[in-house]
Amino acid sequence: MNYLNTLLLIILSNQLVMGSELTISQKKFEDKFCKEFQTEEEQGTFCMSNEIKYPVIKSKDKILKSNISKAIKEYLGKLKKGESKKYVLEAIKDEFASTMEHDEHKIIKILSVTPKTFTLEVNKYGYTGGAHGNSHIELINYERATGKRLTIYDLFIKNYKKKLTQIVEAEYRKQNHLDSTDNLIDRLGWFKNSFILAENIGIGKDGLHLEYNHYEIKPYSEGITSLVIPYKLLKNVIEEKGTISLFLKKSKLSVKSSKKYKFSDKLVDFELKVKRISKDKLEINLIAKNHKDKDTSRGRVSLSFPQLTEEEVILNKSSKGFKKLLIYPKNSYIYNFKSKKNKKSNYLLVEAEAKAWKENEEKIIKIKVKIPKDSKNFNINLRAIIIENKKILRTPFEGKKGQQDAANYIIKIDL
Repeated sequence: MNYLNTLLLIILSNQLVMGSELTISQKKFEDKFCKEFQTEEEQGTFCMSNEIKYPVIKSKDKILKSNISKAIKEYLGKLKKGESKKYVLEAIKDEFASTMEHDEHKIIKILSVTPKTFTLEVNKYGYTGGAHGNSHIELINYERATGKRLTIYDLFIKNYKKKLTQIVEAEYRKQNHLDSTDNLIDRLGWFKNSFILAENIGIGKDGLHLEYNHYEIKPYSEGITSLVIPYKLLKNVIEEKGTISLFLKKSKLSVKSSKKYKFSDKLVDFELKVKRISKDKLEINLIAKNHKDKDTSRGRVSLSFPQLTEEEVILNKSSKGFKKLLIYPKNSYIYNFKSKKNKKSNYLLVEAEAKAWKENEEKIIKIKVKIPKDSKNFNINLRAIIIENKKILRTPFEGKKGQQDAANYIIKIDL
């Protein structure tokens, strides 16, 4: 997806709530000027447009509000009308005006607010002539209590870089369905077959965010490369008492509370929300989005539960966008990818099938499940397949294998 399309998707609603700490309203500054011009080669109307979208926040936490507002102001700059007019008049005078409109866009977002940090995401796009515009994403991390900017050295152990690079490369390859020996130039269009750790790193609630801007690792045509690394993979490089060490601590899912889990690779984006509605009941909502760059013929999403066996524990089920939603209790005959034939299942499986799955189309599964009495934890296995021209593509690419001998994302919930 190119940056101009991304700009259209990043527009925030008038008022958003980030957890219970912040209320965010989005404001927009616009400054545009157009004027007729004529040169020996061209005549017409030349325009310059400057647009900035930025958040205005409210919070009962006065320190948090003050520190975030100061950080936003730093990247906002002075909102001064008339700069576009000045630019156009100078362009006409110096004869570099064009019927191609020049523009500058900036979107400031709050990527995350955590107990110890907050992170801004600044998206910039500009076109001032040439074959194409230029875009850039910057992630800036701050200490919540002081508003101090954090560096990567505040997050990780000393001499972290080699270990962190190895971890990020392994996950990057996994998410892009590459083996450890696959060539980055041939398979993903990198400039060199040598993995580079992004310098642009942000603290998200769902993991460490890495952004590779245009020309860092790939040609402009390949766009900006984004990557999220789960914190659990970083336990060997995160400073034990550091800023992000809290993400490694286990927390129990208490009654009436919920947790979100996100997984993404080249095929599918998953967002799984698990809510504990009572001591022995969970509500599971799954959103799956086809992440490929084209429509696919068929798709299948599987949720399996190693601690459950009987169909009766599924108290309620529904789906949206799937052709059918099926439940397979223990001892059902289900397909095994290793033996390439049906085998008896060892535990409960819920599977949804899509006859067609359009690009970026979201499909939803909702179920309520009864969990075993006095359970201390609960596990969910999650995976999907995309069938394209009779070829089966699986996600995740690698990981712990389940009863069908296919890799799964493993969600371990402490109760």
